[in-house]
Amino acid sequence: MDIGLYATTHGFGYRDEVNFLARSISVAHMQPVQTAQLAERLGYHSMWFPDHVCMPMASTSAHVANASGTRAYESRHTMLDAAVVMGAVAVSTSRLKLGTSVLIAPYRNPLSDARQFATIDQLSGGRLLFGVGAGWMQEEFDALGLEYAKRAAQTEECIEVYKRAWADEAVGFQGQFYRFEAVSMDPKPVQRPAPPIIYGGVTVAGARRAARLCDGFYPIFLDSHAEPGRYAKAQEVIRRELERQHKDPAEFAMIGVSSARLTTADDPKVVDLNQSVRKRRSTTFQARANPRRICTGTPDQILTDLERFAQAGYSLMVCFFDCPSGQRQELEDQMQQFSEQVLPQAAGIVAQGDWKAQV
Repeated sequence: MDIGLYATTHGFGYRDEVNFLARSISVAHMQPVQTAQLAERLGYHSMWFPDHVCMPMASTSAHVANASGTRAYESRHTMLDAAVVMGAVAVSTSRLKLGTSVLIAPYRNPLSDARQFATIDQLSGGRLLFGVGAGWMQEEFDALGLEYAKRAAQTEECIEVYKRAWADEAVGFQGQFYRFEAVSMDPKPVQRPAPPIIYGGVTVAGARRAARLCDGFYPIFLDSHAEPGRYAKAQEVIRRELERQHKDPAEFAMIGVSSARLTTADDPKVVDLNQSVRKRRSTTFQARANPRRICTGTPDQILTDLERFAQAGYSLMVCFFDCPSGQRQELEDQMQQFSEQVLPQAAGIVAQGDWKAQV
């Protein structure tokens, strides 16, 4: 199993007893290029960059990061643009693969996205993993003047435009949302016929779309007690759709993103720098909790969870490390310790089923 890292461009993650939450941090603390360089030195497979154009200060949209629908973002959340940062990372690293987690396809014209991400694939020498999705926050669609109800159909057209822009000499498309003919899009990406297109979704409809149009499926396991088998039904739908499309599952990747935190056997579940020593000692230990948060605990406990993900078919897990202190040093410590105590053993974990073994 390969292990990727979630980028810092939308802040640091942490969890309560139920939900995943994101803490807004300054750009000085993000240091996304330096984080990517550290990830490469430590042997991580890839770094994955989230996407929003703006952040509605209030929202009633169910956040897909949490099964409860609880919004993970703060009302004013510092965010850097994925494509811009990925370009900087592309020329500052040599091996680390670069994924979008995920690009919300309807937010921008697909020809513009095709140009930007072909550029990233060129600058990186063919290291782009192109995660796309239809989006979930209605208020953001409203702010951009887009029809939320039509986002799925619009996303499907975007994916088709990406493919044509990256493969055809003369690019044309006649659809409901996009209509053009005989335009050029050069240079093409290094990866031919196109970089892998990975569909980020959590629904059966999204799973079917992934199988029809894309090269992989990328669901979310960020909330505290996500189960590796959560999307088994979606995987069944993908298998049936691949069969209908005469596609080989061995060419279709299963990738997941999960919260993670490496601890010792006696690390407290909640680390609050303002707690008294007496109160901290009364806190439940993370590694001994029942139920224990997913991918949290000692190296053996995390490896057990990664084995469970592999049994569910996942060959790549992207880790969003818990940093409850909000301090950058905590993230770097987690990255370092995880690379030493988990990555070597994780490399020997083999995903089950007949899905694609590596992306």
